Amino acid sequence: MSDAFNEALGAAAGKVWTALQATPNASATKLIEATGLERHEIQRAIGWLAREGKIRVELKGKNEFFSLRES
Repeated sequence: MSDAFNEALGAAAGKVWTALQATPNASATKLIEATGLERHEIQRAIGWLAREGKIRVELKGKNEFFSLRES
């Protein structure tokens, strides 16, 4: 992966982090609305944050909801 891609991914993860601070238990759709990112950017950012152990995913039926892990 290029440095530019990693920087863009990190920036997207930061936007998702900020959105989750303001709106815990948000769906991907809510995160798209809150951040202005596209769905694929949200998915990558969630993956980044999940790999770092910074978010929690809760399944409710067919829907996924994301929130920050408590430190």
